[in-house]
Amino acid sequence: MSPRRRLLPLGIATLPAWLGSVAPAHANGPLSLDGGANALPATTAFLLFGAVLGLLVLGAVVVALIRSNRRLAQTLAERRRDEAIMRSTMENMAEAVIMVDARLRLTSFNQRFIDFTGFDPEFLSSQPPYEEVLRRWARENQLPDTLLQRAMLRARTREPFRHTFEHRGRDYEGKHVPLPGGGFVRTISDVTEQHRAEEVLRDSEARLRQLLTLAPTAIVVSDARDGRVLFANPKAADTAGLDVAALCSRTVVDFYVHDEDRIRIQQLLNQHGAVNDLEVRLQRANGQPIWALVSAMLGEFGGRAAVIAAINDITARKQMEQALERARQELEAANQQMRRANAELALAASTDRLTGLANRRRLEEAAEAELSRARRHRHPLSVVLFDVDWFKSVNDRYGHEVGDAVLREVASRLGGQLRASDLLARWGGEEFLLLAPATALAEALVVAEKMRRLIAVTPFPVAGALSASFGVAQYNGSETFSALVARADRALYRAKDGGRNRVEWAGEDERVGG
Repeated sequence: MSPRRRLLPLGIATLPAWLGSVAPAHANGPLSLDGGANALPATTAFLLFGAVLGLLVLGAVVVALIRSNRRLAQTLAERRRDEAIMRSTMENMAEAVIMVDARLRLTSFNQRFIDFTGFDPEFLSSQPPYEEVLRRWARENQLPDTLLQRAMLRARTREPFRHTFEHRGRDYEGKHVPLPGGGFVRTISDVTEQHRAEEVLRDSEARLRQLLTLAPTAIVVSDARDGRVLFANPKAADTAGLDVAALCSRTVVDFYVHDEDRIRIQQLLNQHGAVNDLEVRLQRANGQPIWALVSAMLGEFGGRAAVIAAINDITARKQMEQALERARQELEAANQQMRRANAELALAASTDRLTGLANRRRLEEAAEAELSRARRHRHPLSVVLFDVDWFKSVNDRYGHEVGDAVLREVASRLGGQLRASDLLARWGGEEFLLLAPATALAEALVVAEKMRRLIAVTPFPVAGALSASFGVAQYNGSETFSALVARADRALYRAKDGGRNRVEWAGEDERVGG
């Protein structure tokens, strides 16, 4: 704590002690108060006490004044700083600005206000009454007194307001903002370009409305926030089954059959800002569903964020497409049925009706292809020709039905035991021929022996035990199919001559008639 701050408390606290110590210390001295010759008079003591007390009080007052001056200086500095900040702010504003105090006197202004009014800065700096400023403005611009009176009435209002006016061929907007302690702030902004832009926008919107009205496609403009219809052309109203006024009282949500279509369009608009030819289901006002292609984009309409959508009714096209699809499906079904019939006919033409095996025609066609492949790739190929022994006696003894049953049983026993590449056919009567591609003579003999056992081991119904004789021949690489079968046939006859129920083969050097 500073000595000044200790001065008053210290003096007051020590004074009584000091006074009390005077008499004892000098009881017999010159300052004694007991009436001695050298004693100090009581009046003098009290005067001395009052002087000291006055000095102490005066010191306290001086300290208080110093502190008050410091606070006042600080307040004045802060006020000057605030005024400098306010002045800098006003000068850097794009608007002309003035401040008027509670007495309605002009207290502050910026350079833009001087430029706007052309007033003498000295006149403005003299803090003239606001009414005098208005009067000078009215006189220089030849404005009627009634306008001056109305302006003063509005200047005294405690409510903020704004107004627009024209000056030297440009548009301005004035803003009046009352201050809490009285007075107000007035700003003047040049809004010429804004008004021109708004006018251009209004003209553009008018032309846009005209174009959209005449468009041959249904156009609907809706609020981007709540989907309320802001504009619809006659084509859109016709598509919706309403008049234009009724359509503009609805929201686009009312016309979606499936809400997920609307959500999908909104998501695409949020992501890309536009949607092109999206196929959706819509409905008319009466609930009748229609197909539509929707193209939409985000934009602005009437100063609002909007969705501008073009809607193309494709119901007739979809119905035609659906009819064509039904016709295509019916045609496809007919084609499948025809293919099955053709396959059945082809199978019937290439299948032996009695045994279900390939017939002779099919085997000969397959044989020509296999012989050509065998020549080209030098692969082996063999044939096995066989027939049922004593088959005529079966027919004679049991009848042709039993004989036919025997042939079907032979086909059944052998057909399931052959390779997928082998082709077994009924060659004629009780004769069968096996075409075995990629099969040499030795392997073909094994196959023939297996077939012989399948026929001989298990008795046939009604006919009993039967057997078959086999002739095997391998393709020599150059002979015709008929020559190959003839060699197998000669081997078959050798098997017959050798006692039947056996397998014989033809050598490569054998020739028919040799």
